[in-house]
Amino acid sequence: MTDSQTEIAVHRIRAALNTQRAEDALMILRDLHPADRADVFNLLQDEEQAQLLPLLNISDTADLLEELEEDDVLEAIGTLSTERLADVLDEMEPDEAADLLGDLPPDQATETLAQMEDAEEVIPLLGYPDETAGGLMTTNFIALRRHTTTEQAIQFIRQVSPDTDIPNNLYVVDREKRLIGVIELRDLVIAEPNSTMESFMDRDVIYVTSGIDQEEVARVMTRYDLTALPVVDESSHLLGVITHDDIVEVLENETTEDILHLGAIESGGIIDKPYWSQRITDVVRSRFFWLLILFIAETFTGTVLRHFEGELKTVVALSFFVPLLIGTGGNAGSQTVATVIRALALREIKTRDALRVWFREAQTGILLGMLIGLAAFGWALLWNVGWQLALTVGITVTTIVIWANTVASLIPILASRLGIDPTILSGPLMTTLIDGTGLIIYFSMAAIILPQL
Repeated sequence: MTDSQTEIAVHRIRAALNTQRAEDALMILRDLHPADRADVFNLLQDEEQAQLLPLLNISDTADLLEELEEDDVLEAIGTLSTERLADVLDEMEPDEAADLLGDLPPDQATETLAQMEDAEEVIPLLGYPDETAGGLMTTNFIALRRHTTTEQAIQFIRQVSPDTDIPNNLYVVDREKRLIGVIELRDLVIAEPNSTMESFMDRDVIYVTSGIDQEEVARVMTRYDLTALPVVDESSHLLGVITHDDIVEVLENETTEDILHLGAIESGGIIDKPYWSQRITDVVRSRFFWLLILFIAETFTGTVLRHFEGELKTVVALSFFVPLLIGTGGNAGSQTVATVIRALALREIKTRDALRVWFREAQTGILLGMLIGLAAFGWALLWNVGWQLALTVGITVTTIVIWANTVASLIPILASRLGIDPTILSGPLMTTLIDGTGLIIYFSMAAIILPQL
């Protein structure tokens, strides 16, 4: 839906509720796609939501809660009784139900679990951290035995299809429920009726263990172009399956987290919230710490300027080029940081490649520095500051670009080696470092080249 269509739907629902036509409002909401339904529901006032939610059937309520953001879900279920909430959770995918239960107060979660019919599918998922494979997986999958025939497998799928989405991949397990093979649904359909699963299953199964971090899960699924990924324990027992829709959300969250870190913003508390749903206090809290750190770090730049105060008074024109120089260094470093972080994320480089990366970026810095340095020399001449100062600016720009490239190539690798997210130590913090050291380079060059200093 477009924004205008969403607004029209909200207006129609409000008009129906204001004229005591709750059933008409309900029909408008139910006719929407679940994702659009969540957008429209979010735009309604609290009292309007409280009117509509109890009128939705169990299935529609489950679909709605699965689409809402975490805080919105917790607010919405406050209007539901424990019995109705248990019915809704039974209708949801086990992994979604486990996530919701994990966000509830312990007493409420325990009481709700006690009233659920399918609690045994959800309880095993509650013990896994949210950002691991175990926390992402669902226990709603189809597993077949090795001696099951094609005809038996298809008959089984017909029986379970009303309650289970039919996946593209079916998994084969032994009598101990250890994962031993995978079968594509297409291969099952075209196989001979009496063929056993063992006869045409793919024994080379790509899987992950339950404790693997979600970022590694995303990398595996992307690398092997998988729509689903089985999760096993240390003994290869099949525990669950991670589906493509779960991993899309992971990729979105990881990308959001990296972008926020590159901007020196803590991601906790706001990463899962849309812009307009973020509380001002949470935004301030997420930005203040790093902004304070960068403020303190920037005093290094001021200290350098004070140290070279005499030179600035002697040749006032030196100050003209300070913003140009530190800006160019920061921009060059940011380009290198972005390139190296991407390569680290895609596993194209590893921490042991630090020297190779440094050498490559040094070569890049030399070429870029010479080109930008020539441009800076010509630009300075146009300002009529004399060839000596123009030469100082040109050489300084060249040196700063080389320095920025080499430093910026090592910071993400060093952070990764120390087990720190590279995006946290890169970006603004790296730019601040380049600013201060760039001024030292500038004034040192000026002291060598300019005779009046």
